[in-house]
Amino acid sequence: MDQRLKKLAIIAITCLFSATFIGTAVSDAQNTPKAKVYVAQMVKPHLPQAPNGGTDDYRCFLIDPKITEDSLITQVQFQPQQRIMMHHAIMFLVGKKDLAAAKALDNNGTGWPCFGGTGLGSSFSSFLTSPWLSSWAPGRDKDIMPAGFGTPVAKSDEIVLQVHYNLLAITSGKIPTDQSKVLITAVPAKGSHLTTLYTELVAAPVELACPQGVTGYLCDRGKSLIDLAQRTSQSSAMESVGLNLICGHNAINPTPSNTSTCDKKITQNELVVKATPHMHLLGRSLRMILNPGTPTEQILLDRPDYNFDDQSPTILTTPIRLKIGDTVRVQCTFDPGLRSLLPQLKNLPPRYVTWGEGSSDEMCLGVLGVAHLN
Repeated sequence: MDQRLKKLAIIAITCLFSATFIGTAVSDAQNTPKAKVYVAQMVKPHLPQAPNGGTDDYRCFLIDPKITEDSLITQVQFQPQQRIMMHHAIMFLVGKKDLAAAKALDNNGTGWPCFGGTGLGSSFSSFLTSPWLSSWAPGRDKDIMPAGFGTPVAKSDEIVLQVHYNLLAITSGKIPTDQSKVLITAVPAKGSHLTTLYTELVAAPVELACPQGVTGYLCDRGKSLIDLAQRTSQSSAMESVGLNLICGHNAINPTPSNTSTCDKKITQNELVVKATPHMHLLGRSLRMILNPGTPTEQILLDRPDYNFDDQSPTILTTPIRLKIGDTVRVQCTFDPGLRSLLPQLKNLPPRYVTWGEGSSDEMCLGVLGVAHLN
């Protein structure tokens, strides 16, 4: 890793985990107005194409749900036209400040490449710091807010839809076009009593060496990071370095391990309402732990048998309070040997696997829905 990349990584990651996310709100159920359903579809069909010999296409599209009044979103449903090649989709609300820039990038519905985030404004600089409205992954049909909650959306707001197309999933040889859409269920905000809920991301670096006895050009970590930057984006390589820095690991020569972990200090009193896991195809388990190793330890999320095809959220039966100074740990386990077994990966060359946005890369990411407390 050269000095320039190290410097860029440190600068780019200093804001990691500090972004403010779009909130959700509690409404008075007895006075809730009648819900409306808004539909926003990609303007034009898109034919996915992976850059620089890769197997992933990250594409952003500006879609307009034509919101007629300030509202509270209670449900978001992403409807993929080509589900087989969908790795995930993330939806971002775009207001007046960034709307002109989004329209310019969208080029009348053609969309734009967006590895690492939407590219809109300073807060949209990376996958981890972009403010999410909602997300979809295999196993999730509708993103339904917990009872009594909804996401504020202003009249005339639009949506940037980021779709990750996984071309490894296409076995027929012919890649289909896609024109997916999003359904939004919302009620008018007028007269509602709101309490904001935020999204917190807790991520850990991934450092998976090639299994014992397996060799290859990309089993070298440095060469693997260069390849990652070429087929996705330089920000992916910087995030891989930056996550190690944030989590107290050696950023240049980390120790490879099939377990990834990182602790995040809580700086705001919060109430955890839901928790969601995200790893890729080598993921085996994911846990989120409050104050690990102490008398106040609590499990926020436990997926002992992680299934990429079931990334549904866990709604906490009893919300858990987080206090300033508490620690939240995300811990993931992986099996690099699965690369030689899984149909989507077995024909790829062996590699040292790091945090990255491609389907053949990995992530260790826990997503919390939290309400701020006084």
